[in-house]
Amino acid sequence: MREAVSLFSGSLSSSLSTEIAVSHCKVNRVILLTFRSPFFGYYEEIKDIANNLWPECQFRSKSIKRRTECIASTEGVDSPEADSFCTRCRFALLKTGGEFLDRVGGDFLISGERADLRGEYWAEKLAKIERSAGVGDLVFRPLSPNMNNSLPERKGWITSDNDIDARKEDSLQSLAEKLDLNSDSQYFGAGTRCKLTSPKYRRRLKDLVEEEDFNVNDLRLLDFRDYYKIPPDTKLVLAKNPEEKRELQNYFLPRDLRFYLPTHKGPMGLVRSDWDGKSENALEEVVDLAARVTVAKSEVDGQLSVPVNYRFEHDNETYTLEVPPLESRKLAELSL
Repeated sequence: MREAVSLFSGSLSSSLSTEIAVSHCKVNRVILLTFRSPFFGYYEEIKDIANNLWPECQFRSKSIKRRTECIASTEGVDSPEADSFCTRCRFALLKTGGEFLDRVGGDFLISGERADLRGEYWAEKLAKIERSAGVGDLVFRPLSPNMNNSLPERKGWITSDNDIDARKEDSLQSLAEKLDLNSDSQYFGAGTRCKLTSPKYRRRLKDLVEEEDFNVNDLRLLDFRDYYKIPPDTKLVLAKNPEEKRELQNYFLPRDLRFYLPTHKGPMGLVRSDWDGKSENALEEVVDLAARVTVAKSEVDGQLSVPVNYRFEHDNETYTLEVPPLESRKLAELSL
């Protein structure tokens, strides 16, 4: 009894690869496995796609939170192919997928990558990542005809009928039509579901991992639109609308500073830093600068000086200072 595990992301290519495995491979069961991570979104929507397209298949999810640091930083990474967030992420996904495959007693993995679109170099790189992750030739990529030496292909578990040949179609949409896959589904491409595809997010993440240590809470702050870095180690995040403010409320830690305007409409600010390493003067400079950023992003047309309230979350004492808005040039310099 042969079983396959499809690494399901909710994209059209991942859906096509899963459909080929379900309907056109000599397997008895296909388990759909998706991953949960601070770097990914749309988990519930991806689950809905899987359940709608293949209600007969088991849908499972696996957290890769413990591999977050491996993805974010090259330090301690056991993969030689660790030159970017994306390659480290692929390593983590394949490593976790391989462990899941062993646990359920499956025979091979299904992946939706189209290696042929990026040339022979990328195909070779993917093969190296597979070996580093311990899955060797266990990954079948239906949409990558230039990577056709996987174990299930050599064993003849993959049929060679016209439907499989259809993977050489010019577009994913035409292949979806040929495989009678619902093209009306709301698929999620990497640019939508994966934060690591955003240059701004990668820039923020690179800055964060250069600090001594970080956690998932720190990663969540990278998602906010207004994110500032006050050198050398202070982060300021602003939440401007009610939805953002409710979200930011979840991430305050006891030693974070909270900023808000008591008399004008404006954002709520969270400031995080290594306070123990700061002198009294350095602390005052951070407070003043954070307050001026908060004012600059508020609705205070033409005012020279505006009151700002602030307090440490672990302290009941609230303080007030009056500051002018930070100049646009300086604001742009601090923005990440």
